[in-house]
Amino acid sequence: MSQELTIKQEKFVLKYFECGNASEAYRYAYSTKNQKEKTINENASRLANDSKILARLKELQAKAEEESKWSVEKIIKAHTRIFEIGIGDVSSSHIVTEGAGEGISNTLEVEMRDTNLASAKGALVEIGKILGYYEKDNNQKAEEVSIADFAKWLSDENSKDGKDD
Repeated sequence: MSQELTIKQEKFVLKYFECGNASEAYRYAYSTKNQKEKTINENASRLANDSKILARLKELQAKAEEESKWSVEKIIKAHTRIFEIGIGDVSSSHIVTEGAGEGISNTLEVEMRDTNLASAKGALVEIGKILGYYEKDNNQKAEEVSIADFAKWLSDENSKDGKDD
């Protein structure tokens, strides 16, 4: 909570940020049982235009935008990982044993690359949706990304994460 705001002002800001209606937020934060609707609307408007209130609203909006960006970035990275696994770019270690009966004669650790192209395709579709390449009616937008551009983006992302091969 901003140090400059009263508890009621902070309640107003939080409700106003949530619902976008200053009068509703004013009713939530302040006692209005003896006030006319016109008075409530005027007080709400005055409060919503107060510089301290506006500054706090901007803080909340910036925080929400930052959290949203992080979430989108995290989702894209997860889908990118699914894509990498699906096309076999990611290997995993497996323990393989040879021999049976009286005991194990040999144990090997091998790297395997499994592919699942359906998962890779699904991940690409989801990334496309997140990036806005599909309209509500599921038609592709005119703007397209080539496989080469996506591969370059993927390589750049891996370089940023220190995973460049």
